[in-house]
Amino acid sequence: MTGTRYTRLVGDIGGTNARFALLAAGSDSPQYEQTLACSEYPDLAAAAARYLATQGNPPVIEAAVALATPIT
Repeated sequence: MTGTRYTRLVGDIGGTNARFALLAAGSDSPQYEQTLACSEYPDLAAAAARYLATQGNPPVIEAAVALATPIT
């Protein structure tokens, strides 16, 4: 990741797993995808922080997260 400026974090949060990836500035292709078990984190912020820590805490100025939930 050295030399690449990452600006976007994307996430897909389900009942079992949280999936995260980074998108480099100007790119539409997710990179560095990782799946974390939701049961290991108290909330979304903790899971996202852990993911970013495993990626060397790249600079992120935007995020988009999809959450699985029933339609009511």
